[in-house]
Amino acid sequence: MEPAVQLQPERFLLELLFASLRTGAALALLPTLGGQLLPVRVRIGLAGATGFLALGAATPPRVPADLLGLPGLAAIAGELLIGLVVALAIQAAFAAALVAGDWLAQAMGLGFATTIDPSMPQAPVLSALLALLAWMLFLTSGGHLLLIDIVVRSYAAMPTAGALFEPERLSAIVGWGGYAIATGMMAALPIGMGLLLANLAIGVTARSAPQLNLFSVGFPLLLLLGLIGLPLGLPALADTLSGGLAGMQDQLAEVLLG
Repeated sequence: MEPAVQLQPERFLLELLFASLRTGAALALLPTLGGQLLPVRVRIGLAGATGFLALGAATPPRVPADLLGLPGLAAIAGELLIGLVVALAIQAAFAAALVAGDWLAQAMGLGFATTIDPSMPQAPVLSALLALLAWMLFLTSGGHLLLIDIVVRSYAAMPTAGALFEPERLSAIVGWGGYAIATGMMAALPIGMGLLLANLAIGVTARSAPQLNLFSVGFPLLLLLGLIGLPLGLPALADTLSGGLAGMQDQLAEVLLG
């Protein structure tokens, strides 16, 4: 690679830019909670490093001869589309933590403000906490390295974006939304079932004693039970989120690598 860089540095830079488009598009659309804290310069550096690895792979990207021509622009659009698919998989993987956090927050009463005023854009603090937990699980398990490996190997398995429009791949991509919701509900299930039983008990008590003020007794009790159950159920919740992240990466590999 070094002689080619010395003889045609402009061409090498164009190839490096083209090879960085997939990773760059994926890094540009990281999940909001946690992902957007990554500086833009770091994202550009990571995209360039991944593109450099892709150029040195056994099957490097097929760079069009004329990037500014119609075939070149079509190839650039295809690279960006594949990068958006990778970003969609990342978003779906971390959406499970947001689903679990929203459900638990509503059950505990932490999301009562958004129930009264749905126009409030703030996410419940529990969703932010679980999203940061998902990021910690993702990084400590080496998920970012596996993601880069999938992107680099995708150049050989999917040189163009035309394969994304196959019915099987489109069906798998559409199913990522349901996978995220199911994973989030399963993650919150241990704590959520306890809160549901507490809600039933409070409802039966309020029915038996109509003079009992449900708002003054039920909300503090549910919040207390949620705060007690959260640390107890956190190991199971973390295991489910970790399995969901790994499963989503496997599904992404099936779509991009076949």
